[in-house]
Amino acid sequence: MKRKPIWKELNLPPPSKKIASPRAAVDPIRQEASQQALRTNCVRTLLAALSTTDAENQQKQEAACSSASGGPDSGGPNPAADPSTLTGLAEAVEEALFRHHHSETGQDYKAAARTLVAGLKRNSELRGRVLCGDVPPRQLVALDPRHLATPQQQREYARLQEEETRRVTLAGANGSGSGGGIASSDYRCERCGGRSCSYLDSGRRDIGKCETWGSKEGQGSSRLVTCLGCGHRWEVDDV
Repeated sequence: MKRKPIWKELNLPPPSKKIASPRAAVDPIRQEASQQALRTNCVRTLLAALSTTDAENQQKQEAACSSASGGPDSGGPNPAADPSTLTGLAEAVEEALFRHHHSETGQDYKAAARTLVAGLKRNSELRGRVLCGDVPPRQLVALDPRHLATPQQQREYARLQEEETRRVTLAGANGSGSGGGIASSDYRCERCGGRSCSYLDSGRRDIGKCETWGSKEGQGSSRLVTCLGCGHRWEVDDV
């Protein structure tokens, strides 16, 4: 026999039904203000990156900008020397980045902004081309993160990749037959926060166990992940 509810046994009134509180509606005005604040901060960091100068490349940058504007006496604006033009350029780059990420300021937008700012700060050659208009904003935000690295970093990355292809046995089941690895966004770089990565799978063996027992015991697998934004590399064990 089914037992009566406790409130019936005690002759109490039935408990009131709990009404689920409705979820707080997203305030579009507040959301828009938050998004605008994030974009404004992005413009500020881009402006700081574009304003980066170093004594070694400043003269070359000014000469290139003068040449692009028709010469030093042409009267054309020099973005590297005109703060208002530089601010407008930073805003144009941010607008292109925002549109490139489907007018959203999610994690992909933030990671791409961090990678772009780091690249502009470190790569004086790229920064000069952007200031002179050789690389327009739409083209800049669509660049592969590897192309944002300095020439020295690109050479170092190529050297590391060449060394790694000698050491790593690519997993045929993954179709990783190319030396560049497999592109992935499943990993997050601890250095720059970007998710644009590539990885190589390798088979590892404990040589001592294999030679002692004459079996495949001791075999394992690891994955070498490389951030395409800053070149940081780390290993993931037992994938």
